[in-house]
Amino acid sequence: MAVDTETTGLKSDNDAIIEVAAVKFRGDQVLESWSSLVNPGRELPLKIERLTGITREQLKTAPRIEQVARHIARFVGEHPVVGHHIEFDVAFLRQQNLLLNNPTVDTDELARIVMPHASRFSLKQLAAELEIALPESHRALADAQTTMRLFNALCQRATQMDSGTLNEITRAADKSNWGLRDTFKEILRDAGRASSTGSSIGEQLRAKGLIKNNRLTVLDDSLADTPALRPVQVQVDIDCAGLVRQFDPGGALAEHFSGYERRDQQIDMLRAVCSAFNDNSELLVEAGTGTGKSMAYLAPAIEFAVANARHVVVSTNTINLQDQLIEKDIPDLRKVLDMDFQAMVLKGRSNYLCRHRFEQFQRKPNKSAMDVRLLAKILAWLPTTTTGDRAELSMTYEEEYLWSEVCADETCNAQSCPYFQAGTCFFFRSRRQADSAHLIVVNHALLLSDMVVGGQILPEYKHLIIDEAHHLEARATEALSAEVRQKAIEVLLNEIGGTRSGLLSGIGAAARASDGTAGEREQVSDAVDDAQGAVETAQRTVFPFFDHLSTFLHAQHPPKGEFDQQVRLIAAVRARPDWATSQVLCEPLLGSLLRLSTTLDRIARLCSDLEILPGDDRLYQLGALRQRVDELRTNLTAIVNLPQPNGIYWATINAERAEVSLFSAPLQVSELLQKQLFSQKDCVVLTSATLRTAGPVAAGAAQTFAYVRERLGLANAKELALDSPFDYEKSTLLFLPTDMPEPDSANYNKIVHDTLIALCRATGGRTLILF
Repeated sequence: MAVDTETTGLKSDNDAIIEVAAVKFRGDQVLESWSSLVNPGRELPLKIERLTGITREQLKTAPRIEQVARHIARFVGEHPVVGHHIEFDVAFLRQQNLLLNNPTVDTDELARIVMPHASRFSLKQLAAELEIALPESHRALADAQTTMRLFNALCQRATQMDSGTLNEITRAADKSNWGLRDTFKEILRDAGRASSTGSSIGEQLRAKGLIKNNRLTVLDDSLADTPALRPVQVQVDIDCAGLVRQFDPGGALAEHFSGYERRDQQIDMLRAVCSAFNDNSELLVEAGTGTGKSMAYLAPAIEFAVANARHVVVSTNTINLQDQLIEKDIPDLRKVLDMDFQAMVLKGRSNYLCRHRFEQFQRKPNKSAMDVRLLAKILAWLPTTTTGDRAELSMTYEEEYLWSEVCADETCNAQSCPYFQAGTCFFFRSRRQADSAHLIVVNHALLLSDMVVGGQILPEYKHLIIDEAHHLEARATEALSAEVRQKAIEVLLNEIGGTRSGLLSGIGAAARASDGTAGEREQVSDAVDDAQGAVETAQRTVFPFFDHLSTFLHAQHPPKGEFDQQVRLIAAVRARPDWATSQVLCEPLLGSLLRLSTTLDRIARLCSDLEILPGDDRLYQLGALRQRVDELRTNLTAIVNLPQPNGIYWATINAERAEVSLFSAPLQVSELLQKQLFSQKDCVVLTSATLRTAGPVAAGAAQTFAYVRERLGLANAKELALDSPFDYEKSTLLFLPTDMPEPDSANYNKIVHDTLIALCRATGGRTLILF
């Protein structure tokens, strides 16, 4: 049974149904249809009238929901209910005590499993991708009919999935309350019936040797067998004049792209970037919106990288710009530039699926519906992905949280991982591919993480372009910052010494069952007991410290309204007697963390010296957890007891839960950036639409790069400031409200909301709102 509703708004407890429809079907056959307009008993919003085409006049004579409820109940009966975002429709109907016990199937959820690479998951977009006719949208009967066809098409597509994948999804779902459990049982049965008529996608992959034992063992990738770059000994300079000709009206860009217009500002920037590469210098470029900055730095970067067989790293702050570079600008230049080059996006390890951890996740007992849903998405996606990048998966907020259980993390032991040995580990493959790439696109966070760990993440490179450079100082401050949260400490201690799932209990049990002598086993067992005692001591000391700190900070700065409260831990705060009590309460926690670190190290050394549990992943994980304990102890000591002159320290009081978190950050990052990043490179180009600031407040004060030079440590960088090609004075209207309340006042959010709606209506919707 496919069901759809149209409503006056999005909130089932506030808004009302204006149309409802249901389609009873078996396979592709429509057995019966029913629909009705519904009088909502309130004014129909204009936007809903425009969206649906349902008029206020039509609703005046329509029956009330109470009058059609019996028809709905009788028509739907106890059948399972299919819908696109079905929980939305069901929430409205359950307000009327309808469909209280009907099983539900969400075609949006099914599509995100069966079609992981779909561009969008709206009913209209999915229908278009599957070539399903869509007579009209936002009318209940038409949408219910489309949903029926979509459900059938998705089930048909699912039957083509690998039988091992379908079996695993069905097995995992069997004891859960997942809404698609019975649907996948039916799909598995249909797949079995269809297997005699043709090969499934999984069978086709097996025939190519890509799947063995239900595991993807070989990943097709254009960079997989490409050798690492070998830089030339003598630098080859960029032919700047030749590159400029490509951007001229009769050049290659004009030839490939209709409507191309030469922009003088873009050419000026291109020349400056060429000079920076050729002269091995630092360059600051402020270029207004519309200049075409990315093309102006990518073209020289590609030509230099190919001619010299060197890596050029391009760093952005946002995913949007990363996507633009890798999906649009670089492919566009590939059409234009007469050269072969490799470009890739490199991300932090948590972005990649760990196949080893995913296997452990599959074996997890008592899976929740959310566990099964994420497992199904990953199983369906695995045979088609060559990257293992989470960005290819369409995950809900809850699934994003679960991703931490299956992603690559610091506990990885490459030497004992079968996927690393086979060359199919997504994370390490991305690192190997980077060795072959001329252009490596990263974000600022990864760039700075590489800086902090001394270049262990990125391949060695000497040429760097930083776009959205006005964010670099903030990202560098974050990279060099530290935070201590009560919840994070408790989670860490539980990972190490939890009674059921803690690492220590597993190591202790494995050591007792090992081939070592009784004396050797006893030594390891004693060390595990010592570590467990340190964990329990630390667990007992966490709450008294944070509880006292919370009371102290609340007394100094009572929370205001709905926002978190930040408290600077300056000398005046630290001079109060209750701060000294916080320091006293922190000492037992620091002491137990030191004891824990020492005993974890002792366990690792004993197991190594006595050859107990050789190659066991848990020993590698133990080392990673010990590193986190040491990092926690260092940060807590610095924030509470040993603040540095070049540091800023503060606490945040959560408004909702009254929890306290502690933070530290460097006051200035310029010296560190210059010493650890810029001075290590031959060429650095930093660009943004906003790098300059005005001088002293005075009439006609000129804008300069002085502030960004000082904040980033770029005393010797060359400068270039370019205006936007757009005439903003003639094309733009500035709206400046003078009657807005202060941002922290009670009605601020509502008034901003109302003002923006009025503004959008006044401009006919031609408005971009930035928050």
